[in-house]
Amino acid sequence: MSGSFIYRHVWCYRLVMKVLYRGRYRARFEAVTALLREQDRSVLELCFGDGALAARCRASGRSWIGLDVSEPFVAMARAQGFDARQADLSRVTELPPCDVCVMMGSLYHFHRRLPELFTCVKAASSRFLLSEPVRNWTHGNRVQRYLARKATRAGRAEETFRFDEASLTAALEELSRSIGFGYRVVGVARDMVVEVVWSK
Repeated sequence: MSGSFIYRHVWCYRLVMKVLYRGRYRARFEAVTALLREQDRSVLELCFGDGALAARCRASGRSWIGLDVSEPFVAMARAQGFDARQADLSRVTELPPCDVCVMMGSLYHFHRRLPELFTCVKAASSRFLLSEPVRNWTHGNRVQRYLARKATRAGRAEETFRFDEASLTAALEELSRSIGFGYRVVGVARDMVVEVVWSK
């Protein structure tokens, strides 16, 4: 795998995330966990990172499957007994079935193929929970933008695109019409937390 340093070293990933979230890194998981319903027994997490949500699912008795492109992240999760699978979501056309699908902080990686991604998630799940940064260093000064691009490069090329609140809302509006779903914005702080429910 060829990405930035943080995607090759879990400890570095956690450190960078804590810096970026200014001490509120744990709160992003609490916001998503609060949206899990009693009937959500199986959770599929896309781009699972350091596995923080997996641990919460285990503690609540839920099954968890995680997909991530990072070999070190997958190896770490497997070593802890989780069902982690290496997958390049830019190429995936089918996802494991689940009660609810979750993606946290990674939607921007797929901004060029959102219809394909959402269609795959719709076929696999009844709901899609998103927590996507809309206020971050890529919206800051030149130095902050440079560091953010370098630190969060998941693949070979630098990624300059990031959502803000307006562009994410516009993308969801367009997708909801073309694919067919309803959504609600649960909260907006550093991340916009969104619950997507597919139309019957």
